[in-house]
Amino acid sequence: MPRAEVQSAVEVWLATPAAADHLDPERLSPADRAAWAAIRTPRRRQDWASSRALLAAAAPAADQSRSLSHSRGYAALAVARGTASIGVDVEWLAPRDFVSLADLAFDPREAAGLASLPDPATTCASFYETWTLKEAFAKALRLPLAAALRQCTRQFASGADTLRLPTEQPWRAIVYAPRPELRLALAVVGGDVTTATNRVRTMEWPPATVANWPIVQQWRGAGRPARPC
Repeated sequence: MPRAEVQSAVEVWLATPAAADHLDPERLSPADRAAWAAIRTPRRRQDWASSRALLAAAAPAADQSRSLSHSRGYAALAVARGTASIGVDVEWLAPRDFVSLADLAFDPREAAGLASLPDPATTCASFYETWTLKEAFAKALRLPLAAALRQCTRQFASGADTLRLPTEQPWRAIVYAPRPELRLALAVVGGDVTTATNRVRTMEWPPATVANWPIVQQWRGAGRPARPC
């Protein structure tokens, strides 16, 4: 797997659905082999295979923080050196009743903000950008998802776009659009966040290539509401 001459403190990988074909079940641990054998639905098998094949291909060191996610055959992997905690989430922009979902899962102010957005396309994108942020921070902060959905809040109505998180540690978040129909959120918490996230390398596989995904939005903060960078 090729590496940059100057190693990045954070790497974010996206595997395409073709990654599933690279899974070798014989190289899995006994626990993963049993988990693989227990999966019955084709979509879940492809998601799981893509994520485990990506993890094997990227081969992060044992002392590196890592986070995995998958959606519609795509898989995302975030890897960090140093003491920072990391989380990643990737989601396919599937049509849903976003306002009803936000009423159930989000902070009431977020749900109201989502309901006020001007058109269905903006509502769809904002919902998934907010959801991926929450799930990425659930992993980075080691929170149950239900807690993160309520406690990690985003205000995106009336021209504002701020995040509030249940931590006093420094943190940074980036939302990418690696495909028009995908959103991928990276969350980094603690450690030397500035050093870590000044060198985020984005990669796709297979084959391993450096990517340049559009950034939808990014934030930085420490124990207080943060506006975009």
